[in-house]
Amino acid sequence: MSSDGMPSALFPYRLRAGQEEILREIARISESGGPLLIHAPTGSGKTVATLAPLLEHAERADHKILYLVRTHAQEVQVLQEARAISHRLERPLLSIGLQGRGRRCLLLENVAEMKGATAEEHGKLCGDRKRATERGFREGSQLLPPPELPEGGPVDLVDLDGCVYYARVLQADMEVETDRLASKQPTPREFEEYCRTENLCPYELSKKLVPSSRIVTAPYAFFFHPHVRRSLYAWMGVGPERVDLVIDEAHNLPEYLRETTTVSLPLTSVRYARAELAERGDFQLPDGPSASRLLDIVSAAEEELLQSLVHEDDAILPPNVLEDGLLTALGGTSHRLDTWLGSLATWGENLREERRRERKLPRSWVHTVALTLLSWPQLDEPGYVKVATKSPRAALEAYALDASLPAQPILECHTSVHLSGTLAPTEEYRDALGLGERSRQLSVPSHFPSSHIKYLYDPTLSTRFEEIRADPRAIPRISDRVSSLLQSLPVNTAVFFPSFDLMEKVYHAGLELTIPSTSVIESPRVSTADLWRSIDAHKQGTSRGVILGVSGGRIAEGLDFPGQELEAVVIVGIPYPRPTARREALRRFLDARTGRGWEYTMEIPARRAMQQAIGRMIRSEHDRGIAIVLDHRAPAFADIFPGLEPVGNLASTARAFYGRRARWSGSPPGSPAPQPLRGDSSLPPS
Repeated sequence: MSSDGMPSALFPYRLRAGQEEILREIARISESGGPLLIHAPTGSGKTVATLAPLLEHAERADHKILYLVRTHAQEVQVLQEARAISHRLERPLLSIGLQGRGRRCLLLENVAEMKGATAEEHGKLCGDRKRATERGFREGSQLLPPPELPEGGPVDLVDLDGCVYYARVLQADMEVETDRLASKQPTPREFEEYCRTENLCPYELSKKLVPSSRIVTAPYAFFFHPHVRRSLYAWMGVGPERVDLVIDEAHNLPEYLRETTTVSLPLTSVRYARAELAERGDFQLPDGPSASRLLDIVSAAEEELLQSLVHEDDAILPPNVLEDGLLTALGGTSHRLDTWLGSLATWGENLREERRRERKLPRSWVHTVALTLLSWPQLDEPGYVKVATKSPRAALEAYALDASLPAQPILECHTSVHLSGTLAPTEEYRDALGLGERSRQLSVPSHFPSSHIKYLYDPTLSTRFEEIRADPRAIPRISDRVSSLLQSLPVNTAVFFPSFDLMEKVYHAGLELTIPSTSVIESPRVSTADLWRSIDAHKQGTSRGVILGVSGGRIAEGLDFPGQELEAVVIVGIPYPRPTARREALRRFLDARTGRGWEYTMEIPARRAMQQAIGRMIRSEHDRGIAIVLDHRAPAFADIFPGLEPVGNLASTARAFYGRRARWSGSPPGSPAPQPLRGDSSLPPS
C-alpha cells in the first residue's frame, strides 16, 4: 500500500469506481496464492488494476507475471499498461510479448509452402536452420545478408540454408538489447519493426529477453500446450510456483480447452494420406493388407458412418463402431490392427524426415492419420464423446467434454487471476475448470451511467429454428425488420445474427438491397488479417455504415468500437448454441457433474454472447448506444438488459437519444450490393 492509502503504490492513474476493490483483492491473493475469478465490465480498468499490485508482489518475491491473451489488441493493452506502471518504478521495467514462429519468422514468411504449416512443422524447419547457422559459426562461415525476394514470386524453401536473422541474434549483445528495449517498452508492432530494421529474428530475440522480463504476455497455447509450457518455464528460468498467472477474456477458456484437446479424423486427411501413398509408393503391411488397402477401408468406413448417421450437423457414434467396422473389413484382431497402424506411423515418420532432409515441409498425412487411429480406442467416456460431423468439415471426432483436465497446470502456479467482463456466473467457470471451492470470486458492478445505453426488444419476432423452418415468411419478415431498423438509426450500426446460415438467408431476402455498399460482412472463410484490415478501413470511413456479423464471432468478441465508431447494436435472435449432438453430450456431462447442464451449456453462453456483442460499443464511461434484441424471448434476460422495453417508434426514440444526426440511407437504385470480405463463399452474389 502506498503512503497516501492507495492499495498499490504502482497504480499510475486516478482510481475509477470498482478499481480499489480489484486492487485490494489482487494484493491479497498475490500473498496467499490460489485462483481469483474477477467479473468486471469492459472499460472498468481491470487490466491495470490487476497488473499494478501483482507487479509489486512479483518484485518482492522475484516472481514472473505470465499474462495470457487471446488477441493482438489485448496484448497491446497489457504492454501499454505495463509501460504506464513502469514510470513509477525506480528502474526500467522490461515487458515482452511472445508470439508463435508463424507470426514472427522473417526468413520463412514469404515461403509459399509454409502457408498452413503447423507449429510442429515450423519448429522442425526452424530448428534445422538454427543448427545450420550454429554450425556455420563454428566453421567460421561469413554471415550472409538477408535473402533477396525473387521478383514476382515467393521464396523456395529448398533455397534457404541457415538463418541470417538468427545469426544476428547470436551476435547481439543481449545486455545492450535488454537495456534498449526496457527503456523503449515497445508494443508488439514496434518490437517487430525494430527487429526487421536490425535484421534480428523477433521470435528468437523475444525468447532471449524473457529471463530479464518481469511481465510476459503470450497466447493461450504457450501455457496450455504441455511441450510449449515446459519450454516457456525454461525460458523464464522459474518453476510454476514462482509464476503469477493472469488469463484475459477468461470466459473463452473452457471451450478453448475442449476444442484443443478434441481429436479429429477429417475425411480429407484420409484422402490426402491415400494420395501420399500413391505418390510415394505403396507397401505391404506385416502379415496383412497393403497400406493403400487399409486406408481405403478407413475412408469407406468413415464415409459410411457420415452418410448413415448424420442428417443435420452431427451424430453420436455407437460404441466401438469404427474399430469394429475396420476389424470386420480387414479380418484381423485389435492387436494386428495396432501393428499395422504402427507400421503406417513409422512409414510416415520416415517420410517426414526424408522431406526434412530435402529441405521441404516435414509433413506426412499417413503419419497423422495413423497416430489418430492408434489413439482412438483410448478416447472414451466420461472424458470424451465420439461423433460424426459434417460441419465445418466431414470428420469423425472424439470431442473432449472435461475442460478441467487440461486446466490442471493453472493450479500449479502460485496465483491465477481470471479476468472477463462476462465471467458471471463465476461458479460455472470455476466448476468447468475444476478450480475448487476455495477459489476467490469478485464481481464488480458497472460504473457506467445507466442512461448511456438503452435496451429495446421486438416482441413480435422469433428466431426459433422450428418456427423459421415451418414459416416461409419468417426470413423475409426478419429481413424487412432489420432494414426498417437500420433506416431509423442515424449512426454506425452492427447487426449480429445467431449463425452465418441465418445471416446469409436474411441478406439475400432483401437486406442486401437496403444497406450501404461499403458495409462490412463477416465471413468464416476470411483470414483474421483481412478481417482486421476491412474493419480498420470501415472505421476510417466518413459516412455512416453497417457491419453484419455473428454473435460469438470475431467481430462480436474481438474488437473495440469506441465513440462514434459504433453507436447501435442489433442482435437478431437469442444466440443459443445450436443443439448439436456434441452440445447435448456436454449438457449430460455437466448435468452429472453439477446438476446445471442446460444452464451451463445453453443459457449462459447465449447470455455472454449478447453481453459481448453489446459491449463492442460501450468501451468507456463516455460511450453511448442503443441495443435492440429482435426476439420476443428477450425479457427472460432482463437482468442483463436493465430498463428493457419494446422497441415501439424507433425513429422517435433515436431522435431523442442521439439528438439531431443526419439519417443515412440505403444504397441507391442500381448501386452494387455490398460484397463479402475477400475469400468468402458463404454469401455469393444474388
